[in-house]
Amino acid sequence: MASRRDFFKSITLVSGVLATTSVKAENETTKHRKMKIGLQLYTLRDVIGNDLIGTLTAVSKFGYNSIEPYGFDGNFFGKSVREFRKMCNDLGMDITSTHTGITAANASEYSEKAAEAGLEYLILPSFSGRPDKTLDDYKKVAQEMNQIGEITKKSGINFGYHNHNHEFRLVEGKLPYDTLLTETNPALVSFEMDIFWVVKGGQDPLQYFEKYPGRFQTWHIKDMGNDGDSCIIGNGRIKFKDLLKQSKKAGLKRFFVEQEQYSEGTPIYCTEQSSKYIQKHLL
Repeated sequence: MASRRDFFKSITLVSGVLATTSVKAENETTKHRKMKIGLQLYTLRDVIGNDLIGTLTAVSKFGYNSIEPYGFDGNFFGKSVREFRKMCNDLGMDITSTHTGITAANASEYSEKAAEAGLEYLILPSFSGRPDKTLDDYKKVAQEMNQIGEITKKSGINFGYHNHNHEFRLVEGKLPYDTLLTETNPALVSFEMDIFWVVKGGQDPLQYFEKYPGRFQTWHIKDMGNDGDSCIIGNGRIKFKDLLKQSKKAGLKRFFVEQEQYSEGTPIYCTEQSSKYIQKHLL
């Protein structure tokens, strides 16, 4: 028969296990709550050119506190890096990443400007006309990515690559995305996973997190409707909550909402609704 002392000892052990489990769950929840809600401004490409400050003000009011511009060429939307940075900071938003037509030739210049803007990432959004017909083409681009990453690193900037779905079409029996991942140096090149395009390409993001842990420091959170187009976050079929549970394995540090089609309303409306869903269900 168990003694009174043994009984209380077992109760203490069980309580300790429950407390540890509770702390782990709380830490995981807190981590997501601390992560900022980012927006890729390409989502609002149809309106931002007409009213830059008005668009940014609306975005900040929707709860976004981090933005990812596009088309960076040393300036943002015709504004100097200092001017644009102040404009965003005054609205309570930081600029940690931008899409840019970076090459090995302009990487040094862009990196210096990126550092001036307080950026953490320079992201190549596509091949931008680079050959992509053979695996050797992808290997050559991977080597250029390594070169770019080495240059940006000198300025304290991380370099990354953003996928679409052409990287998931077999070339010579292999997926080009895997070639890019294996041919690039993890210390020099990170990957901004566009969740939508990975799923559109018939692949499972979770499998990539498992196979290439730590490589996906930034994500594009873009949902997919029944018609195969992008939609408001939460109205589609991509299970972001399940993906975020594996964010540590993926290496996630920042995520950015993006939407390209707007069958449910205006771009501004969709942007606001996505933020509401994220704040209520994902953070």
